[in-house]
Amino acid sequence: MALQATMTSSRLLEREHELEAIRRTLAGSAHGAGGLVVIDGPAGVGKTALLDAALAIAQDEDLLVLRARGAELERAFGFGIVRQLFDDVLRGAIVDPAALFAGAARFAAPLLAIELDGTAAAPPDDPFAARHALYWLTANLAAQRPLAVLVDDAHWADGASLGVLAHIANRLEGIPAALVVASRTEESLPALDALRRQGGTHAALLHVPPLGQEAAAAVVRSLAPAADDALCRRCHAATGGNPFLLYELARSMLAGDGSALADQSPERVTREIAARLARLPDAAARLARAAAVLGAGAPLRQAAALAGLGDAEAAQAADALVAAGVLRSEHPLEFLHPLVGAAVYAGFAPAARSQDHARAARLLDAEAASPERVAAQLLNCQPAGDGWAYERLVAAARLASARGAADAVATYLQRALDEPAPPERRGEILLDLGRAESQFDHVAAVAHLREALDGEIEIKRRFEGTMLLAGVLGQTGRAPEAADVLEAQFEAFAERPDLRGPMEAALANITRIDPATRRRATDVIERLRRRVEDDERDPAVLGTISAEMGMAGDSPGRMADIAERAVAGVDATATTAAGWSWYNATRSLVFAERYDVALRLLGAKVDGARERGAVFDTGCALVFRGELFVHIGDLANAEVDARTLLEISSAYGWPLGEGFAAATLGEVLIERGELDEAARLLAGGPLAGPPAGVPHLYPHVWVLLARGRLRLAQGRIEDAIDELRECGRRALAIDHVNPAVVSWRSQLARALAELGQTAEARRQAAEELELARAFGARRALGIALSSAARVAEGDDEIALLREAVQVLDGSPAQLERARAHAALGAALQRDGASEAAREPLRVAVELAHRCGADALEDAALAELRATGARPRRRVTTGAGALTPSERRIADLAATGQQNREIAQALFVTMATVEFHLRNAYRKLGITSRTQLSHALGG
Repeated sequence: MALQATMTSSRLLEREHELEAIRRTLAGSAHGAGGLVVIDGPAGVGKTALLDAALAIAQDEDLLVLRARGAELERAFGFGIVRQLFDDVLRGAIVDPAALFAGAARFAAPLLAIELDGTAAAPPDDPFAARHALYWLTANLAAQRPLAVLVDDAHWADGASLGVLAHIANRLEGIPAALVVASRTEESLPALDALRRQGGTHAALLHVPPLGQEAAAAVVRSLAPAADDALCRRCHAATGGNPFLLYELARSMLAGDGSALADQSPERVTREIAARLARLPDAAARLARAAAVLGAGAPLRQAAALAGLGDAEAAQAADALVAAGVLRSEHPLEFLHPLVGAAVYAGFAPAARSQDHARAARLLDAEAASPERVAAQLLNCQPAGDGWAYERLVAAARLASARGAADAVATYLQRALDEPAPPERRGEILLDLGRAESQFDHVAAVAHLREALDGEIEIKRRFEGTMLLAGVLGQTGRAPEAADVLEAQFEAFAERPDLRGPMEAALANITRIDPATRRRATDVIERLRRRVEDDERDPAVLGTISAEMGMAGDSPGRMADIAERAVAGVDATATTAAGWSWYNATRSLVFAERYDVALRLLGAKVDGARERGAVFDTGCALVFRGELFVHIGDLANAEVDARTLLEISSAYGWPLGEGFAAATLGEVLIERGELDEAARLLAGGPLAGPPAGVPHLYPHVWVLLARGRLRLAQGRIEDAIDELRECGRRALAIDHVNPAVVSWRSQLARALAELGQTAEARRQAAEELELARAFGARRALGIALSSAARVAEGDDEIALLREAVQVLDGSPAQLERARAHAALGAALQRDGASEAAREPLRVAVELAHRCGADALEDAALAELRATGARPRRRVTTGAGALTPSERRIADLAATGQQNREIAQALFVTMATVEFHLRNAYRKLGITSRTQLSHALGG
């Protein structure tokens, strides 16, 4: 114990900079500001000492401390670090559970083995749901008392926990929580690297350096006071200033090891520890070995049983190990340093270690330990064809799957395969392994799913595996391979039309995203069309064909009827059983302008997903609801949905969602005249560069359309033409002909006309008008008529615009209606009919203002003033001055929702909600929440 006291007294030499950063962050948490500190350094440099110092500082600041430590044997425990963090708080009953698990946090309760009335687990197949729930659990706890979250040895943390920590670290603004994480520099994991990359004023990455010569001398003299300067310099050179190696060197010299001053390294320490154990009684060596096998925190009783020692003999052995500087404590058994434990573990042969792990697994299972603890031992012993081991590994995988810890599931199932799995269950295990890997390792998922489908497998599991493999390939830009998979499996389902139909629908959907595969689905699509004509009832088939009809520009009435049949048999509040086909059908309703039906369905989908804690499903629904809001001119709600979708997509790494969010939000920003932000969104980051260089993702067709409109608004006409031509090429290559789906020709015609290329402009406008007339939906026809009018000659311009106004006056597409009225008024003014121009311009101003289309409103106001009218100025205060985000948040606050509830609903931080509310209060001229309803007009 004397050595440990010495280490504690001198282990923070030359750490003033690191301590100050930790102290500043923890003090910030005490005063309501979140912050992150990542402590990085090699093994033995003193990271744990800094964590211990952080604990003392946190206690001085009266913070509630959550503490956890990674362990090499426990890195496969799903959410193991998270459960450590919250365990003491939940068992100690120091907080109100009802408040702690309020809102989205309720989905974290089952994950932490907490039973509360009415709680449900986060959907295990949603890779984002648990992170979202655990973030709000942390926020709720911080609201009760400021937090210090301390995690040591994060390089050994399980993947699910690291994902949660990275998610929380990115959202600390606005919650009084300090996150301090220590890890070894030499370890690189994606979520750990994400923590290290965190920027901003509230994040600090501390690279802990080795000790200098003066501090190293102080360490040596703490054990050998008579050491002269020359000896201390030699010790510093031998260890590189690593504190742990310095202590081990000093101990070896005190023991009379004359060779100790050779270069120190972890490998040399391993040899020295082995020599030290050899000098101890055999019982001590056996107990140390058992402790190394069982892992950190093992009870003395279990280690004694594994070592074959009686209670008294084990206690004496533990005392000897503490005195020898091998163990830090006896209850539970903790090594003085992880490097000491690693040295003990490395000191006996791999075959012997494997046998000890197998014995430990049986011992733990006999004591009814959790499946994960048993499996942790089995992961470290050689496969032996043991059916018992296989079943325990599968049980651990099942538990991890229920928690949504996909990486842990994969680890256990891979080891179960290696045991090996019984031949009749191999295909099933491969499928489950591939499903887990599809959430974090697409390459491995594809390999295992292919192997499963190559073998014998039950027909429904084959269907499941085929759809999953095709989906993974499609999402990762490998549509031709996805088509290969589906076509190769068709024959297996010849006698199962109920399964063959959804597979053929999947082929149509997947080939739609890649021009190289599009023609491969021609025969399948025709076959599905015939099935629909024969009163098909499969939602997947119906939804797919409704999408095909929309792309081709078939009758909107017939298309909408088929789409409504597709959604009629599916519960919109539940997980989408028919996959993307449900969304295809709902989107078809939008293009057919059955907006009320689509809005009701998508609203129910969003509400149901939020109620189930399904973040990914929420994002999927927002993709299409945001687009719908743009169609009807509700830019405020379109912006909120798009920003929420962008928050979800960027937080969880979902490229398709990010693309759709950029397209929708880009359109909103252009309409608002916020061109600089639109440019950052649409032409920055992965979207930077020329149009041909924009990645070939399906939503980027609409990104290119928005970019073309942006360049037009910026006056960069030639760039606009390039963007719109590329948009058209990509749309036509996947058979998106209908201008109701993507109206690139009308925008291209406008750009061409600006450059005087009138002939081609008229050709593009005429083609869009012909297609729009054939389809017959009013919004698309109104856009096409306005485009044709822009390039028309003489009286034809006004005639076409009058027709556009007439068509759109019966449509809910209010923004396009405003645009047509503005264009008609401007044309009449140019024609000298100022008096006649005023009424359509007044209508345009009113509609544009109602939509929040500031750019169009300003242009219409300018035209109206040119007629001699004296219209009102656009308001800069009051409810009309609120941005869409401010209005949406103010509306929610006015209904009585608290900031926390609003932030959860919109997937933003509380700091974001508070920022928008402050702006809203200022513009509304109020000071409290109780005034909101009146200030917003009731």
